[in-house]
Amino acid sequence: MNEILLHPRLKHQLAKDFKTTKQTVDMSLKYFNNSDMAIGIRSKALELLAKESKKPLSYVDERN
Repeated sequence: MNEILLHPRLKHQLAKDFKTTKQTVDMSLKYFNNSDMAIGIRSKALELLAKESKKPLSYVDERN
């Protein structure tokens, strides 16, 4: 099954940006909907993931 996995914070941001509900965002990311809005949501989600992946990771050394 195809699905774009996002942090809930990013899903909330998408819902706000597209002026829609979180349920619509969830269904769009699960490829259940294929409307113009759903395609836009998926496109923006991929952009957000690319942006998130470029952020530096915080590393915690748990050996001490």
